[in-house]
Amino acid sequence: MATFSLREQRAIIRFLNLRGVTPIEIHRQLKETCGDGVMDVSKVRSWVRQFNEGRTSCDNKPKQPWARTSRSDDMIEKVERIVLGDRRMTVEQIASSVGISVGAVHTILHDDLKMRKVSSRWVQRMLTDDHKAARVACCQAMLMRNDSMNGTFFSSIVTMDETWMPFFNPETKRQSAQWKHTDSPPPKKFHVTASAEKMVVSMFWHSEGVSLTHCVPKGTTVTGASYENVLKNKFLPALRQKRPGKAARVLFHQDNAPAHRANVTQTFLQL
Repeated sequence: MATFSLREQRAIIRFLNLRGVTPIEIHRQLKETCGDGVMDVSKVRSWVRQFNEGRTSCDNKPKQPWARTSRSDDMIEKVERIVLGDRRMTVEQIASSVGISVGAVHTILHDDLKMRKVSSRWVQRMLTDDHKAARVACCQAMLMRNDSMNGTFFSSIVTMDETWMPFFNPETKRQSAQWKHTDSPPPKKFHVTASAEKMVVSMFWHSEGVSLTHCVPKGTTVTGASYENVLKNKFLPALRQKRPGKAARVLFHQDNAPAHRANVTQTFLQL
């Protein structure tokens, strides 16, 4: 018994159909000729119907490639729009929003949009051009003075500053990370943050480390008298204990807060 391929069987079906043979009879004749290798009657009916509708080819139709819906231009534009709306969204959140896989979102972000996620840099305050120029001039003056003192200027400085310490957990680097293009500047975040609970902390430090950290009691106002008391009874003993050589000669650096400009403070510093 001869063996016919599927294409040859379709050609026979087309020939017999043109001669007016019914699908049942076509299937019977194919079975007598091809034996067990013949297609079933339902497929014979399907091919007869297609030939009657005008099909002439006995070959299979070429398979259409799957549409690249996960990385189509519309999907790329949609992902970019979502990211620009909230740069802190995670890949998982973006994938859930647009309805594609996490891997596809990752590919779109990195390969198509050329984006990567970076953490915000801490910046003390937003400085104007005048502020920046003043700081440059101040730094240059200090460098010149250091040269005139044979390199002992900076090692003689003790700096003091006061700051509010909030009672809250600051945002982590991962929480503050944002998506950005490779040619866009990194995001910034500032230290100034509202907090319901906070306290004033005074810190004294020099070129070799911190001399004193003083927490101002809650509800206490920093005045000239209270500040002079901290200098006299806390800062000087701590400096003599940690750096005895510095206590003999100190260049004190502080800001112009009212407590620092008070007469009692200035009198003590000049002693």
